[in-house]
Amino acid sequence: MKTYFQRIDFDKDGSITRKDFEGMGTRFVEKEKADAATGEIIKTKICAVWDSYLSKVGGDGINEGAFVEAMKKQVADPNLKETLKGPLPLFFAAVDANNDGFISSDEYGIFFDIIGLDPNMAPASFQAIDTNNDGLLSQEEFIDAGTEFFLSEDAASPTKLFWGPLV
Repeated sequence: MKTYFQRIDFDKDGSITRKDFEGMGTRFVEKEKADAATGEIIKTKICAVWDSYLSKVGGDGINEGAFVEAMKKQVADPNLKETLKGPLPLFFAAVDANNDGFISSDEYGIFFDIIGLDPNMAPASFQAIDTNNDGLLSQEEFIDAGTEFFLSEDAASPTKLFWGPLV
């Protein structure tokens, strides 16, 4: 959970806020990977993750400790898997820059760059979660890997690379 927190605290201020999510759409445009209109669509989709899920944890902002504690409590929830699946299609849609229904290794690298990770780490993460080894991530592969990132207690599981190497 600490890895996930650090990955989505895009402005690195120690708190997750809606502003972090708004900045992602902006960064797609700034990196010239989306035009302004597409950037707004991405921003809307990413902000839906905050509005629907994370704002309920911490209101205006969530620090790492509060986030980790909230996630620990949710582990006991029998509906956790379905809850975790909720925002992943939104992330998938944002990462699928060309809207072809798949995420390529290059798109995954752009995603890493936009969230402040070294894009050179993306191919290993991509390969680990591309379960059918076809060079593309389907929405199903992406959602399964993203869900297992949170649910698996096996630190050696390939899904632990979903957001890059664990910290």
